Amino acid sequence: MNQAVTIKGTKSGIILVLDNETPFEELKVETAERFEEASGFLGHNSMGLIVRGRRLSEKEEKEIVDIITEHSQLKIVCVIDEESEEERLFKSVNTKDIGPSQKSETDEMATPEHIVQDYNNNALIYNGNLRSGQDISCEQSVVILGDVKPGASVVSYGSIFILGELRGNAFAGAGGDRGAFVMALDLNPLQVRIADSIAISPDAEKGPKLRLKKKKLLASAENNEPEVAYIENGHIVKSLYGPAFLRQLNK
Repeated sequence: MNQAVTIKGTKSGIILVLDNETPFEELKVETAERFEEASGFLGHNSMGLIVRGRRLSEKEEKEIVDIITEHSQLKIVCVIDEESEEERLFKSVNTKDIGPSQKSETDEMATPEHIVQDYNNNALIYNGNLRSGQDISCEQSVVILGDVKPGASVVSYGSIFILGELRGNAFAGAGGDRGAFVMALDLNPLQVRIADSIAISPDAEKGPKLRLKKKKLLASAENNEPEVAYIENGHIVKSLYGPAFLRQLNK
Protein backbone atom coordinates (compact mmCIF):
# COMPACT_ATOMS: atom_id res chain seq x y z
CA MET A 1 0.00 0.00 0.00
CA ASN A 2 1.39 3.39 -1.01
CA GLN A 3 1.91 5.97 1.72
CA ALA A 4 -0.16 9.13 1.49
CA VAL A 5 2.67 11.18 3.04
CA THR A 6 6.36 10.93 2.20
CA ILE A 7 9.22 12.98 3.65
CA LYS A 8 12.48 13.61 1.81
CA GLY A 9 15.34 15.63 3.27
CA THR A 10 17.70 17.71 1.11
CA LYS A 11 20.25 20.45 1.82
CA SER A 12 17.74 22.94 0.46
CA GLY A 13 14.94 21.89 2.80
CA ILE A 14 12.32 19.27 3.54
CA ILE A 15 10.29 17.92 0.63
CA LEU A 16 6.83 16.81 1.76
CA VAL A 17 4.99 14.73 -0.85
CA LEU A 18 1.22 14.57 -0.23
CA ASP A 19 -1.21 12.29 -2.02
CA ASN A 20 -3.71 14.34 -4.00
CA GLU A 21 -6.63 11.91 -3.47
CA THR A 22 -6.41 11.40 0.30
CA PRO A 23 -8.73 13.59 2.44
CA PHE A 24 -6.82 16.43 4.06
CA GLU A 25 -7.79 15.40 7.60
CA GLU A 26 -6.19 11.99 7.00
CA LEU A 27 -3.08 13.66 5.58
CA LYS A 28 -2.75 15.73 8.75
CA VAL A 29 -2.79 12.61 10.92
CA GLU A 30 -0.25 10.80 8.76
CA THR A 31 1.97 13.90 8.51
CA ALA A 32 2.10 14.03 12.32
CA GLU A 33 3.03 10.34 12.44
CA ARG A 34 5.76 10.66 9.80
CA PHE A 35 7.46 13.64 11.46
CA GLU A 36 7.18 12.00 14.88
CA GLU A 37 8.99 8.95 13.48
CA ALA A 38 11.65 11.04 11.71
CA SER A 39 12.21 13.57 14.50
CA GLY A 40 15.49 12.07 15.69
CA PHE A 41 16.87 11.85 12.16
CA LEU A 42 15.83 15.37 11.15
CA GLY A 43 17.29 16.93 14.29
CA HIS A 44 16.96 20.52 15.51
CA ASN A 45 17.22 22.59 12.33
CA SER A 46 15.65 25.56 10.58
CA MET A 47 14.62 24.61 7.06
CA GLY A 48 12.42 25.52 4.14
CA LEU A 49 9.44 23.31 3.32
CA ILE A 50 8.68 22.22 -0.24
CA VAL A 51 5.23 20.69 -0.76
CA ARG A 52 4.66 18.43 -3.76
CA GLY A 53 1.83 16.32 -5.10
CA ARG A 54 -0.98 18.50 -3.80
CA ARG A 55 -1.69 22.22 -3.85
CA LEU A 56 -2.58 23.54 -0.41
CA SER A 57 -4.60 26.59 0.54
CA GLU A 58 -2.96 29.14 2.83
CA LYS A 59 -4.96 27.76 5.78
CA GLU A 60 -3.96 24.15 5.00
CA GLU A 61 -0.34 25.20 4.54
CA LYS A 62 -0.28 26.79 7.99
CA GLU A 63 -1.90 23.71 9.54
CA ILE A 64 0.81 21.48 8.04
CA VAL A 65 3.57 23.78 9.31
CA ASP A 66 2.01 23.77 12.80
CA ILE A 67 1.89 19.95 12.74
CA ILE A 68 5.56 19.72 11.74
CA THR A 69 6.54 22.14 14.51
CA GLU A 70 4.53 20.19 17.10
CA HIS A 71 5.78 16.74 16.13
CA SER A 72 9.45 17.44 15.39
CA GLN A 73 12.31 19.74 16.39
CA LEU A 74 12.25 21.54 13.04
CA LYS A 75 11.53 25.22 12.55
CA ILE A 76 10.01 25.86 9.13
CA VAL A 77 11.30 29.27 8.06
CA CYS A 78 9.53 29.40 4.70
CA VAL A 79 7.24 27.39 2.45
CA ILE A 80 8.39 27.15 -1.15
CA ASP A 81 5.71 26.67 -3.79
CA GLU A 82 7.47 24.81 -6.57
CA GLU A 83 8.02 21.63 -8.39
CA SER A 84 11.75 20.99 -8.84
CA GLU A 85 13.19 24.26 -10.19
CA GLU A 86 13.81 25.99 -6.88
CA GLU A 87 15.31 22.90 -5.26
CA ARG A 88 17.90 22.70 -8.04
CA LEU A 89 18.59 26.43 -7.66
CA PHE A 90 19.16 26.19 -3.89
CA LYS A 91 21.35 23.11 -4.32
CA SER A 92 23.40 25.02 -6.89
CA VAL A 93 23.87 27.92 -4.49
CA ASN A 94 24.85 25.64 -1.60
CA THR A 95 27.29 23.46 -3.56
CA LYS A 96 28.69 25.59 -6.38
CA ASP A 97 28.63 29.27 -5.48
CA ILE A 98 30.25 28.76 -2.08
CA GLY A 99 33.85 27.63 -2.48
CA PRO A 100 35.16 24.52 -0.68
CA SER A 101 37.18 26.59 1.77
CA GLN A 102 34.01 28.42 2.84
CA LYS A 103 31.94 25.30 3.64
CA SER A 104 31.51 23.93 7.13
CA GLU A 105 32.57 20.31 7.50
CA THR A 106 29.24 19.56 9.14
CA ASP A 107 27.12 21.62 6.69
CA GLU A 108 25.02 22.98 9.58
CA MET A 109 21.65 24.50 8.90
CA ALA A 110 20.96 27.86 10.54
CA THR A 111 19.58 27.52 14.05
CA PRO A 112 18.24 30.99 14.94
CA GLU A 113 17.71 32.34 18.41
CA HIS A 114 14.33 33.58 17.22
CA ILE A 115 12.55 33.57 13.86
CA VAL A 116 9.43 35.62 13.25
CA GLN A 117 7.37 34.30 10.31
CA ASP A 118 4.20 36.05 9.18
CA TYR A 119 2.40 33.94 6.58
CA ASN A 120 0.58 37.02 5.28
CA ASN A 121 3.83 38.94 4.88
CA ASN A 122 6.56 38.83 2.28
CA ALA A 123 9.54 39.02 4.64
CA LEU A 124 11.32 36.60 6.93
CA ILE A 125 12.97 38.07 10.03
CA TYR A 126 15.98 36.21 11.47
CA ASN A 127 17.24 37.27 14.90
CA GLY A 128 20.88 36.31 15.41
CA ASN A 129 24.22 35.89 13.66
CA LEU A 130 24.82 33.41 10.84
CA ARG A 131 28.15 31.62 11.29
CA SER A 132 30.33 29.58 8.94
CA GLY A 133 28.40 26.68 7.42
CA GLN A 134 24.97 28.09 8.27
CA ASP A 135 22.60 29.24 5.55
CA ILE A 136 19.09 30.54 4.97
CA SER A 137 17.27 29.92 1.68
CA CYS A 138 13.84 31.49 1.24
CA GLU A 139 11.35 32.83 -1.31
CA GLN A 140 10.63 35.96 0.71
CA SER A 141 12.80 38.98 1.27
CA VAL A 142 14.94 38.44 4.37
CA VAL A 143 15.87 40.71 7.28
CA ILE A 144 18.88 39.53 9.33
CA LEU A 145 19.14 41.09 12.79
CA GLY A 146 22.83 40.33 13.15
CA ASP A 147 25.98 39.54 11.17
CA VAL A 148 26.56 37.12 8.30
CA LYS A 149 30.01 35.68 8.96
CA PRO A 150 32.49 34.31 6.37
CA GLY A 151 31.28 30.92 5.14
CA ALA A 152 27.61 31.68 5.91
CA SER A 153 25.11 32.40 3.15
CA VAL A 154 21.70 33.98 2.62
CA VAL A 155 19.58 33.21 -0.45
CA SER A 156 16.35 35.08 -1.19
CA TYR A 157 14.01 35.50 -4.13
CA GLY A 158 13.56 39.09 -2.93
CA SER A 159 15.97 41.57 -1.36
CA ILE A 160 18.23 40.99 1.64
CA PHE A 161 18.53 43.43 4.55
CA ILE A 162 21.34 42.76 7.04
CA LEU A 163 21.29 44.93 10.17
CA GLY A 164 24.89 44.05 10.86
CA GLU A 165 27.99 43.11 8.87
CA LEU A 166 27.94 41.01 5.70
CA ARG A 167 31.19 39.08 5.31
CA GLY A 168 29.77 35.86 3.90
CA ASN A 169 27.73 35.21 0.76
CA ALA A 170 24.44 36.82 -0.28
CA PHE A 171 22.23 35.90 -3.25
CA ALA A 172 19.25 38.22 -3.80
CA GLY A 173 16.77 37.93 -6.65
CA ALA A 174 17.39 34.18 -6.80
CA GLY A 175 14.32 33.75 -8.99
CA GLY A 176 15.69 36.18 -11.58
CA ASP A 177 14.61 39.57 -10.14
CA ARG A 178 17.33 42.00 -11.29
CA GLY A 179 15.70 44.77 -9.26
CA ALA A 180 16.50 43.03 -5.97
CA PHE A 181 19.36 44.30 -3.81
CA VAL A 182 21.50 43.51 -0.76
CA MET A 183 21.71 46.05 2.07
CA ALA A 184 23.99 45.83 5.11
CA LEU A 185 25.29 48.18 7.76
CA ASP A 186 28.76 47.01 6.71
CA LEU A 187 28.90 45.41 3.25
CA ASN A 188 32.09 43.38 2.78
CA PRO A 189 30.90 40.10 1.24
CA LEU A 190 33.02 37.22 0.03
CA GLN A 191 30.48 36.98 -2.77
CA VAL A 192 27.29 38.81 -3.68
CA ARG A 193 24.93 37.64 -6.39
CA ILE A 194 21.81 39.31 -7.77
CA ALA A 195 19.76 37.36 -10.32
CA ASP A 196 22.26 36.32 -13.01
CA SER A 197 25.01 38.80 -12.00
CA ILE A 198 27.80 37.98 -9.57
CA ALA A 199 30.59 39.92 -7.84
CA ILE A 200 33.26 38.98 -5.33
CA SER A 201 35.33 40.83 -2.76
CA PRO A 202 37.65 43.48 -4.22
CA ASP A 203 40.45 41.71 -2.33
CA ALA A 204 39.99 38.47 -4.30
CA GLU A 205 42.55 37.66 -6.99
CA LYS A 206 40.14 36.45 -9.69
CA GLY A 207 36.56 37.07 -10.76
CA PRO A 208 34.27 40.09 -11.29
CA LYS A 209 34.84 42.55 -8.45
CA LEU A 210 32.23 44.44 -6.47
CA ARG A 211 32.50 48.00 -7.82
CA LEU A 212 32.42 51.10 -5.65
CA LYS A 213 29.80 53.55 -6.89
CA LYS A 214 31.33 56.57 -5.14
CA LYS A 215 34.71 57.22 -3.57
CA LYS A 216 33.13 58.42 -0.36
CA LEU A 217 32.17 54.81 0.27
CA LEU A 218 35.74 54.30 1.44
CA ALA A 219 34.93 56.38 4.50
CA SER A 220 31.37 55.13 4.97
CA ALA A 221 32.34 52.56 7.61
CA GLU A 222 33.66 55.33 9.85
CA ASN A 223 30.32 57.13 9.55
CA ASN A 224 28.29 53.95 10.13
CA GLU A 225 26.30 54.55 6.95
CA PRO A 226 24.42 51.54 5.54
CA GLU A 227 25.59 50.24 2.18
CA VAL A 228 23.79 48.51 -0.67
CA ALA A 229 24.73 46.31 -3.62
CA TYR A 230 22.54 46.35 -6.72
CA ILE A 231 22.73 45.95 -10.49
CA GLU A 232 23.59 48.98 -12.61
CA ASN A 233 24.44 48.76 -16.31
CA GLY A 234 24.84 45.01 -16.05
CA HIS A 235 27.29 45.10 -13.13
CA ILE A 236 26.83 44.81 -9.37
CA VAL A 237 27.84 48.07 -7.73
CA LYS A 238 28.16 49.11 -4.10
CA SER A 239 26.76 52.43 -2.93
CA LEU A 240 25.36 54.13 0.14
CA TYR A 241 21.88 53.09 1.19
CA GLY A 242 20.58 56.60 1.47
CA PRO A 243 18.20 59.11 -0.14
CA ALA A 244 19.88 58.96 -3.57
CA PHE A 245 19.52 55.18 -3.81
CA LEU A 246 15.95 55.22 -2.47
CA ARG A 247 14.95 57.86 -5.03
CA GLN A 248 16.41 55.70 -7.78
CA LEU A 249 14.63 52.65 -6.36
CA ASN A 250 11.25 54.38 -6.39
CA LYS A 251 11.48 55.70 -9.96
